[in-house]
Amino acid sequence: MTDDSASLDQLRRQIDAIDDRLHDLVMERTALVGRIAAAKAPGDGIALRPGREAQILRRLLDRHRGAFPRPALVRIWREIMGALVGLQRPFSVAVAQPERGAGYIELTRDHFGVVTPLTVHPASGPVVRDVANGRVSVGVVPPPQAPGGADWWLALVPDVDNMPRVVGHLPMLLQETPPGHPDPLHAFVLARREPEDTGHDRTLVVVETVPDVSRDRLRSLQSGVGLDCLSVLASHHDGATWLHLSEIRGFVAQNDARLIALSVGYADTIRKTRVIGGYAEPMPV
Repeated sequence: MTDDSASLDQLRRQIDAIDDRLHDLVMERTALVGRIAAAKAPGDGIALRPGREAQILRRLLDRHRGAFPRPALVRIWREIMGALVGLQRPFSVAVAQPERGAGYIELTRDHFGVVTPLTVHPASGPVVRDVANGRVSVGVVPPPQAPGGADWWLALVPDVDNMPRVVGHLPMLLQETPPGHPDPLHAFVLARREPEDTGHDRTLVVVETVPDVSRDRLRSLQSGVGLDCLSVLASHHDGATWLHLSEIRGFVAQNDARLIALSVGYADTIRKTRVIGGYAEPMPV
């Protein structure tokens, strides 16, 4: 055996030893998650914690060094977290795929992992109903401005106990789009739980106004009470009822003083507001 061959064999043995340590740590992490699951009350809802998962990935990306690609790092941890959520409680996902090849199935698999049971619907309405009725744990729907994404957000406005909330955004890691390529696919995650404040968030607020309020006017009013409106994603009107879906920078709760100030200070224009969820800001690659 040459010196080069001996050196290669030694390096491969070191890689095998590292693989064993990584595998041991995965099994150790699985055991800890099992202890967490055992400590929870039986009726504690779904095991999904989107805010906690986002904080984990932010921390790992902040400490990441070396040549290993950051998207691959996120993909590994997404597979680990997706698999372990299913070990704590029964877990399944419904996804809206409005047309063949639209890409939402792949986007969902990339986030929740290959072992998560998946139900596919051709529209967003059945996804919202599946989550609301408890037939699935989580739903994935296109953004309101995309094909198949219209109007699902209207179903989240009523204040009822089993109504889903927006709790996540896909993908969690934003990559640059090469020139000449289409914009990357995006989707929202729905679940019957409240979103968590992760420190870097966006909130979706439905604002009911008097008729004929422009989006620029609405953004100006929100800015006037300290709400940083990134965009108005959609609007809907039915007679005298006008609803607008605003994306606000930061975590905003339903009892936030700024929302109260919006309704009170501009009562001639704003009728009511309703937070329908929020999510951790996607991370740049």
